[in-house]
Amino acid sequence: MEVSNSTGFLLQTMLLMANHQWNNSLYNAIHNVSSSDGAGNVTLTEENTRCYGVYGCFPLTYPWVDEKRPLAYHPRSPAQVDVRFPVFNKPVREHPRFIDINDPDDVKNLGIRADEAIYFVTHGYIESGDRPWIKGFVDTFLEHDPKSTVVIIDWRRASTPPYTQCVADIRLVGAICAHVIHMLYQELGMRNLDKVHLLGHSLGAHTCGYVGYYLQRDFGLKLGRITGMDPAEPMFSDTDPIVRLDTSDAKFVDIIHTDATPWVQRWPRPGGLGMYQSIGHVDFYPNGGSNQAGCGDAIEKFIQKNDDSFFWGFQEFFGCNHLRCHQLYTDAIAQRCPFVGIGCESYEKFLAGDCFECDVDGHYCVDFGPNAWKSYRRLIENGVMVEPRPIRAYMITGDGAPFCRTHFKVTLVLSDSEESLMHGGEIGKMSLEFFGEVRNRTQRMEFSKDPLYFEPGKNYSAVMAGKDVGLPRKALVSWEYKTNPLNPLTWRLLAAPRVYVAYIVVQTLEHRSRQVFCPLQQAAVQADRDNEFRADYCSN
Repeated sequence: MEVSNSTGFLLQTMLLMANHQWNNSLYNAIHNVSSSDGAGNVTLTEENTRCYGVYGCFPLTYPWVDEKRPLAYHPRSPAQVDVRFPVFNKPVREHPRFIDINDPDDVKNLGIRADEAIYFVTHGYIESGDRPWIKGFVDTFLEHDPKSTVVIIDWRRASTPPYTQCVADIRLVGAICAHVIHMLYQELGMRNLDKVHLLGHSLGAHTCGYVGYYLQRDFGLKLGRITGMDPAEPMFSDTDPIVRLDTSDAKFVDIIHTDATPWVQRWPRPGGLGMYQSIGHVDFYPNGGSNQAGCGDAIEKFIQKNDDSFFWGFQEFFGCNHLRCHQLYTDAIAQRCPFVGIGCESYEKFLAGDCFECDVDGHYCVDFGPNAWKSYRRLIENGVMVEPRPIRAYMITGDGAPFCRTHFKVTLVLSDSEESLMHGGEIGKMSLEFFGEVRNRTQRMEFSKDPLYFEPGKNYSAVMAGKDVGLPRKALVSWEYKTNPLNPLTWRLLAAPRVYVAYIVVQTLEHRSRQVFCPLQQAAVQADRDNEFRADYCSN
């Protein structure tokens, strides 16, 4: 079973729950009271606005209700939403204290340092603040930034079906969290919110956007950073920016897309749970933004991974792509190896090697993870990027931790020697493996998914990714010959299958290096064996 289809099944279930008229108590009210402005925008009377004291009023007018969001709930009351804020720092890891918005004086007893980073992390639909991935965030942040504080935005009471009620409730969750952050700002004497970083998964990503919006509207404060981890797509894609997370919600907004399939590519396949639309200053699309490595494994693996819990294993199996985003970010916090994305017009052009020169022709390189904002600012400060502009960055990841990979652009330069020309072209699949200084090695990497026809005198380029080995010292090139009885081009009756590769050019994105490797004594690459290439084998 393909994970994209499985995730689509979960999406269809969510949408079914969201779109049934009997799931929405306001359906009849909306369609009986509403009118249209002629452009398809729904307007409602004032009686369809619900207010909750200091948190403000929540109308069901445009753009909260329109043709793309025909069904809508009001947020439930603060008591029903019951959002909680456990606080973690280095001294307090197992038994956190909680922020009490009604007790400002207690803020100074929570161990929050106003001059250090404060991370707010929140979950998505049908989740809670005690999920293992959130605990992993807490532990990893505090291990690598021991002076920081991690606050969880736990809205589990409101994260239950129906989906449309959750969509409404996160508006209030965002307003409540904005008041909590403002309270910290006042009680701790913070100069600004530059060191406040919100990270939200799925619906939690849009929740963070609401936090940023209400902080600006009600208190004139702007968050330093929001990281949206695969922001939820249903009822948010292509909506007004006030409805979803966008670049106005913080000084820097970065997005990770891991379960995103554009609508034009979805039929007949079900789509993903995450947005494909670019909505941040930098939008990262690991592996193109969908079909993450390792998400096609058997369901038993996911059940075992979740301590033999069928429920959570089942959820992770069907939502593997959607959940991969926070796994990647946790890995990036630890900085086990370089984690870089590069701006490109499309994933296809990225894989073809058309966007491999960092900071050339608008192909900006941006660090993935905690250093993304620094990396983005550096582009502006160094004059590489004349003015701030959105970046769609692509990268390839592995199927397990550490997920980070080094990107290699490999160009095979086929010989145009007389011997090569006389032998002619060959059809097959190339693969390469690189070795570093201390016997570390990448795994074997395919040059292409399908067999290629290698013609003498031609060049062939592709991007692949492997484990980091620093600067490669040698390469092993393997060629798998493909014979097709129906294709005379593959017949080799008088000559052994071989390809005459004059040399290979190896570029690394992370190390910004360029090397040339040659075969020993210009030997041909023979099929079904390892052929060694080194720099010192090159005569020139």
